[in-house]
Amino acid sequence: MKYEWVQLEDVCNFEYGYTEKAKDSGDARFIRITDIDDNGRIREGDKKYVSLTDESRKYLLRANDILVARTGATYGKTAVFKESYPAVFASYLIRLSFRENKVLPEFYWLFAQSTAYWDQAKKLMTGGGQPQFNANAMKSIKIPLVPVEMQRELVEQAEKERLVIDANNHLIEMFEQKIKDRIAKIWGEE
Repeated sequence: MKYEWVQLEDVCNFEYGYTEKAKDSGDARFIRITDIDDNGRIREGDKKYVSLTDESRKYLLRANDILVARTGATYGKTAVFKESYPAVFASYLIRLSFRENKVLPEFYWLFAQSTAYWDQAKKLMTGGGQPQFNANAMKSIKIPLVPVEMQRELVEQAEKERLVIDANNHLIEMFEQKIKDRIAKIWGEE
């Protein structure tokens, strides 16, 4: 089935993050590029924080906000914010807010894992040694305008598959540890 492809600027707003020095404690977690893992999730380790002020409150994340890295080797990396704690996003991230319920954030996240997304991102990226992927470039990204109900179904299926992958990764980690423990026992390193 063929779908209309639209530019991101037609369905969402773009916002750069907050500029502040990260601290070891504060009122809200400070989400930085390094906090997005390879699977598009927010890492749990090495948390940094900022104080909530009138200015920083403008950058508080809401459930299902999309965050995109805009610079460096991780340009284009995308995460969906699903956490329940207060968090502010840093200046090297761009928040995408979808309008009119035409695109589900989770569907966009799935799209951002695709070859169709990355082929476009690579063409729109500027800079050599330090790649740049700013909001102006992102506005040109084209996405398929799939009916919302179908988006929901695709997201649900992907989430089920992600659970299986996570369970398998956990099993792999368990067995790798068992192998290490067994080798240590053989070498008398218990």
